[in-house]
Amino acid sequence: MHKMYIQDVTLRDGMHAIRHQYDKKQLKELAISLDKAGVDAIEIAHGDGLSGGSFNYGFGAHTDWEWLEGVAEELNHAVLTTLLLPGIGTIEDLKKAHALGVKSVRIATHCTEADVSKQHIEAAKKLGMDVG
Repeated sequence: MHKMYIQDVTLRDGMHAIRHQYDKKQLKELAISLDKAGVDAIEIAHGDGLSGGSFNYGFGAHTDWEWLEGVAEELNHAVLTTLLLPGIGTIEDLKKAHALGVKSVRIATHCTEADVSKQHIEAAKKLGMDVG
């Protein structure tokens, strides 16, 4: 029997439904609950990924850094992960997220722009992050 790997994206993709307005306390409580439930990875960021908070995509109640701060230390099972869209998020954003305890990142891009993601994937691997 194979073990199922569960990555929850509620605290990133779920941001869209509430216009990116999770408060820090609520987000941390939800992350801790997901960890206690045995979720393997918890993805946290603005709905449009790192640095998605903008006029174009909508400003969040907090920055990605404020949402991520202190979450990794609270997790006993789950890996803290995030999303980066090249052209919105940068390699510097990736480094900042890693410094806050993010160990895994999904790099998302349209297939016509896949060549742009190469530098982001390489940077994440250099940091020792799991990259998807």
